[in-house]
Amino acid sequence: MNGIVHGFGGFLRAFGFMLRHRMAWMFLVPALLWMVLAYVLFTLLEAPTVWFSAWLSERLGLVVDPSLGSDASWWDTAKAILNATRDALVWIALKVITLLILFTVNKYLVLMLLSPLLAYASERAEEIVTGRSFPFTWPQLFHDAIRGSLLALRNGAVELFAVVLIGIIGLVLPILLPVNALLLFFISAYFYGFSMVDYVLERRKLRVSDSVQVVHDHLGPVIGNGMAFSLLMKIPLLGTMLAPLLGAVGAVLALEPEGALPRIPQRT
Repeated sequence: MNGIVHGFGGFLRAFGFMLRHRMAWMFLVPALLWMVLAYVLFTLLEAPTVWFSAWLSERLGLVVDPSLGSDASWWDTAKAILNATRDALVWIALKVITLLILFTVNKYLVLMLLSPLLAYASERAEEIVTGRSFPFTWPQLFHDAIRGSLLALRNGAVELFAVVLIGIIGLVLPILLPVNALLLFFISAYFYGFSMVDYVLERRKLRVSDSVQVVHDHLGPVIGNGMAFSLLMKIPLLGTMLAPLLGAVGAVLALEPEGALPRIPQRT
């Protein structure tokens, strides 16, 4: 329990730490990423929306003959009003659905796309905490980013399998639904924390299998970090903007002072 509190506290301290050490500019990157993803998704769905709107009008018999002009009957006028109302409702429904899709897929997608920034933020935080210097190189950053992306993809697949399995159990034994919901929260927290802590472990040149063992040895701080991450990510946009960076920096603040992690080799 002390480890969980320690990990949760590291996450909470990360915001002030980033402000004090001029790292706050990093929060702009996930915000811009969110806007780009939303714009791309809305753009891709624009053509299907136009088609669906026209199809709906035809199916409901609401298409108005434009040649009628001022000779349009009250029914034609009513259909024109219904068309305008329908267009507005379809537009609103589309935006709501798009946002729901974005909220659903952004979890590991954001972690994958933000891997270069998270790797840099974690490294910078460790430099400040320990005084060790990590010379910046693009190949090393690229390597860290690829590993972070692959780990996020791996964790996402494992978590999805666990969610499906627990969901099936909940369907068979509905009485366990409250327990299942709590279990799913801790599973999500574990994988969030794992992804954040791995940026620390990667600098120690550990393989993923070795990272798993270290994570299990420090399970309390990992889950504490992941719990705070998971709770903040439930707030749309704000969670995406803050949680990944606070998680990456918070992992350093929670684990590095313990002095129990493997020593980091010097880069050449």
